[in-house]
Amino acid sequence: MKLKDLIKAPPADGYIKNSSILVTALFIVGGILYYPTDGYGTVIALVAALIVLFGQKLLISQINKDFADMYFAKQQYEATNNQDYLKFIVARAEQILADNKVLSNKGKTELIALIDYAKKELKIND
Repeated sequence: MKLKDLIKAPPADGYIKNSSILVTALFIVGGILYYPTDGYGTVIALVAALIVLFGQKLLISQINKDFADMYFAKQQYEATNNQDYLKFIVARAEQILADNKVLSNKGKTELIALIDYAKKELKIND
């Protein structure tokens, strides 16, 4: 992974909420803490900001992979009519909804649409 990829801002219409406000707040806290802590507070705030940015980058790459897997499973179901693909979509989407607290509205909407599609198809085939 290149440095340019790491510092590039995430797209505004992604599946994860943007953490720019939190990072900006940490920068401001770091600036405020510079004189009272002789710079140590600033270092801590900046390290925290880097951790947030790195965590967001990991979440974005994971959620993009998960959505790609679910859409691929949808394509495979349409090609083969194997219900295991639908079960995978439901299980994975429900797990993401339960575990991931920083999903954007777009992400939640697409997950709910995938769940509805899979459950509808499962009901039709039963």
